[in-house]
Amino acid sequence: MFGRLAHQKGEHAEAVRNYLKAVDLGTKSKNLWIVNAAYRSLAFLYLDESNKEKAYENISKALKVAGASHSQEALGFCHGVLAEMERSLSKPKEAQVHFTKAYEYFRKTENEFGQAWLLTNWSLLDVDHLTKGYEMQQQAQKIWDKISPSHYMSVANHYNMAFSYLEFYKQYGKYKSLLPWNKSQLLQKAEKEFAISKKIAAGNNNKQWVMFNYAGLSELSRLKGDLDGFAKNFQEYYNTRDSIYSQSRKNEMAKLESQKVVEQKNKEIALNKLIIKNKEREKLYYLFGLLAFLIIGILMFFLYRQSKRNSDRLEKLNAELDKANKTKMQFFGILNHDLRSPVAGLIHFLHLQKEAPDMMDEETKKRLENKVIKASENLLQQMEDLLLWSKGQMNNFAPEMKEVPVNDIFRDIEGNFSWVENIRFQFEFPENMMLLTDKEYLKTITRNLTNNAVKVLEQKEGEKTIFWNAYSDKNRNYLSITDNGEGASIEKFRALFDDSVTIGTKKGLGLHLIRDLSKAIRMDIEVKTEKDKGSTIILSSKKV
Repeated sequence: MFGRLAHQKGEHAEAVRNYLKAVDLGTKSKNLWIVNAAYRSLAFLYLDESNKEKAYENISKALKVAGASHSQEALGFCHGVLAEMERSLSKPKEAQVHFTKAYEYFRKTENEFGQAWLLTNWSLLDVDHLTKGYEMQQQAQKIWDKISPSHYMSVANHYNMAFSYLEFYKQYGKYKSLLPWNKSQLLQKAEKEFAISKKIAAGNNNKQWVMFNYAGLSELSRLKGDLDGFAKNFQEYYNTRDSIYSQSRKNEMAKLESQKVVEQKNKEIALNKLIIKNKEREKLYYLFGLLAFLIIGILMFFLYRQSKRNSDRLEKLNAELDKANKTKMQFFGILNHDLRSPVAGLIHFLHLQKEAPDMMDEETKKRLENKVIKASENLLQQMEDLLLWSKGQMNNFAPEMKEVPVNDIFRDIEGNFSWVENIRFQFEFPENMMLLTDKEYLKTITRNLTNNAVKVLEQKEGEKTIFWNAYSDKNRNYLSITDNGEGASIEKFRALFDDSVTIGTKKGLGLHLIRDLSKAIRMDIEVKTEKDKGSTIILSSKKV
């Protein structure tokens, strides 16, 4: 800020010294924004000095720092300064490129100040297209009026608009068809903008822009043919300029005058002390009242926060309880369906031995005994697997995804349904095919699908087949089960797709369980069924 103050005063050596000090301090404190701003200011200063080489050198450094800081706004200001440099050096095409880049950065970051600052400067680029520049000035002024009507760039923008009106006046024949004002109205609008610009500048004690506005008003008076106004404004321009550059002498006079002011102020201070003393008492009463309200507010806030915490805790407990209930029901469903098949097989064998022992020869008896033993062993193994799995699922009923050989899944199906008579099982799969899944989840799904297919074929006459197939394409792996039963409408399989269905179909109890477990291991389900031709259910998942 000391650098900018010296810069505006024309003390360029002092400005450079402060800018470089800012670069050094910003670098040590790792404040890249300060470093970037100092380099931008140095670029502007060397532009004022007509040292193009140094100006470009410093704006390049500023761009490098802005890039390292990853600040979109810093990049926007850098390109804005570079655009102003190119415009001042009569390089309109290059300036246009950087104005456009800067505006895009400010638009992305929604930086209204940057947009207004840029449009104020950008409007002066193309002097051959006054309407385009005027539109930019209008757009900029809307933003200045919104965010900072008294900013020095708002002063500059009002000044620019005033000169746009003067240029429209001078080239009225060229722009007549595009303008909603006559020549007299253009001069009035220019006068109004000069007045606004000068008023804001004077309020800010910005004598430089007051001086510029007097110059603009003198040009306006010349165009109006008002020689007295021209002379008056021109004189004010020189008076203001002289006051700026003879400020040191005025400071000496002000020092002498200030002594009397100080004496007068001391008397006023003594009187004000008495008034302040009485008002301090009043402030104490107000303070106690405010303090009481503050304490009440704090207590109410703490009560509200505690109430909210209790409410949140209850909601969390309810959610956990609901999840626990759902998990329990789902787990019991898995136990029910996974144990049903081997138990049914065991009962089937025992009934055969009990009801028709004389009808079986020794070979058949031995074969059935082996099947009973095998079914019992399968039941025991399956119970052990389920109990071991349940232990791991006690805290969180969630799948554990690992690579599983398809051969293991098909062997499990074959072993668990060895008791089934009169149904031919077929398995087809590529050797060493692997699936990324939870082994126990997938076993439960395939057992249920197989069990449903067996039930479908129980009442069928003739040849009965269940065909399990594993295959893959470029992106996905597939498991499909096909039976040659009577088939059904797709509606009977709705529980596989509709979350609102919580029971199975007549011949497919557990479809909802298959649906939920498939979702858990990220498998999609597809059903193909045709009356009197059978059904196919396809499970698919992404490749490993």
